[in-house]
Amino acid sequence: MCGICGFVSADPSVRMPLAVARAMRDSMVHRGPDDAGEYLAPGVFLGSRRLAILDLSARGHMPMSDGSGRYHAVYNGEVYNFAHLRRGLEARGYRFRSNTDTEVVLHLYADRGPAMLDELNGMFALAVWDSAERTLFLARDRLGVKPLYYSRQGGDLYFASEPKALLAAGIPGEFDSACWEELLTFRFTAGENTVLKGIHRLLPGHTLRWDAGNVAVRRWWRLDEKAIAARDAAPADAAGWFRETFDEAVALRRISDVPVGVLLSGGLDSSTVAAALAQAGGRGAASFTVRFEEPRYDEGPLARQVAERWELQHHELSLPAQGMAAELREASWLNDEPLVHGNDAHIFAISRYAKPRVTVLLSGEGADETLGGYVRYAPLRYPAALGLLRPVLPGLARALQLNGRVGKLGRLLAAGPLETSVLYNAADVLPEDLAALGVQPRGAFEYRSRVLAEASRLYPGEPVRQAMYLDQHTYLCSILDRNDRMTMGASIECRVPFLDYRLVEGAAALPSRLLFHGRRGKAILRQALGSRLPEGIRRHRKWGFAAPWSRYLRSVPELREIVAQLPFRQPVCSGPMDRRRLQDTIAAFLSGDDRLGVLIRQLLMLAVWHESYFARAAQAPKLALEAGR
Repeated sequence: MCGICGFVSADPSVRMPLAVARAMRDSMVHRGPDDAGEYLAPGVFLGSRRLAILDLSARGHMPMSDGSGRYHAVYNGEVYNFAHLRRGLEARGYRFRSNTDTEVVLHLYADRGPAMLDELNGMFALAVWDSAERTLFLARDRLGVKPLYYSRQGGDLYFASEPKALLAAGIPGEFDSACWEELLTFRFTAGENTVLKGIHRLLPGHTLRWDAGNVAVRRWWRLDEKAIAARDAAPADAAGWFRETFDEAVALRRISDVPVGVLLSGGLDSSTVAAALAQAGGRGAASFTVRFEEPRYDEGPLARQVAERWELQHHELSLPAQGMAAELREASWLNDEPLVHGNDAHIFAISRYAKPRVTVLLSGEGADETLGGYVRYAPLRYPAALGLLRPVLPGLARALQLNGRVGKLGRLLAAGPLETSVLYNAADVLPEDLAALGVQPRGAFEYRSRVLAEASRLYPGEPVRQAMYLDQHTYLCSILDRNDRMTMGASIECRVPFLDYRLVEGAAALPSRLLFHGRRGKAILRQALGSRLPEGIRRHRKWGFAAPWSRYLRSVPELREIVAQLPFRQPVCSGPMDRRRLQDTIAAFLSGDDRLGVLIRQLLMLAVWHESYFARAAQAPKLALEAGR
């Protein structure tokens, strides 16, 4: 819905120069092309770029103040149950000037303080300045659908929806070489730290309170606690509960004063969202699909079946491979960190294509992590069998040079105990791959290990549920960041019904037998909603929205040249890899060897991001705060 940013200083005499404030705010114009605003007072600045979704009038202008003038808020996201919450506030005497959820959230905070977060059903990142007590309150939604970053500079605090806004304020934001191992292994950094020194994430389900230069971060939502509580109230008819709650989640996410469409890949998850959208009154809504020339990547025919079944206005887009380098550069700027998933640029392109037709898109993200959909989860369902395979499979996989899933399983079993297989379940690059390039892996991932310990307490003896819980706090965060950046980069808001907190908490409490059936995951989804989909969708094997990157990197001249020059490009040339080994690996890849293709792709994403992001950041208007003091 918006891009928000701000600054507070422990010294009330400090005033942020207007030029600096607007440089921060307007670095995120893509997040909010419809309106811009700022609140400037001694020692404080709040800024907003607005994408108008609810109440398109000027009454939705931000920053927004309550009637007393004590509280001032900037807000990004949507609270879908805002109408219900508003009625309760009106009964308590509150009066409203707009029809926005922003004003509801502001009055709720004035009425109940941070406790109001438990009542919100939605995605949000918000900041509230209390001018009477001179305190700043930041909060982020339960799953982290909407981003929020901050940087402490002495007693001063800067925050923004995107790190680029912090760079525009003069925060250096240098590449942090301490994150190399995690970047190469998992493709992204999890937890509070980003790849930019001194810039931190406010984690999902967390709040931050700033008071006279002191910062207190608190976790306001814990999935483990909610899952334990929900076990005592498990529904007798789990499939019926899921169907009813999912349909309500989709219906809530239709609330909008602008057109709503759906990202439709042709997979089970997005097809289920599309069907529910149409059934809730969205027949005739626009659907959008990316097409590929290669049949193994193209789900276009399946997506068309769903669109025809539910009478959607279907749209398709094919991206030419020759323009992929330019797409990566633009996506890298928007993403603020190296691209992770391989389809980032494709989602950005389809969002640009969709923008003239809709301003809100629904997506199927979140179902795999919460309902057990990834194929890589399957071996973890059988820990006893893994124990039997451990003495045999690693050697066999090496001797037969097995690749793919069997090869990865062999390497995981060789890497350590079962906990190691859970920790690295989402990784495509393992410690032995790094060692082959001269990197000495330490395997010290403090945040991931902390989450895994939490998962082990919640699901003792169930490594598959532990891996799902770990993904929900790490891998899913990277997916949501990708979705937010690529869609908001095109000035579109993306909503994710599968991550309605009621579904997430309820699914976390269900026994594994309701999530898995035979070799397939998401059994409860198929049972509850599968009848709405064409048979081809129900029977289609798990695919995922992927792109033919090996072909791109070998056949597109500009990309092939970047790959060949990786050992000499920043930050790769300053990284921990042995240059000669890296050159040999690149030569083998360009000759057709795909064994370390994922690692080569990630190094390319890192090099493209570093070059395009910092070059563009340097060109952006950046005025240091000290210049105005």
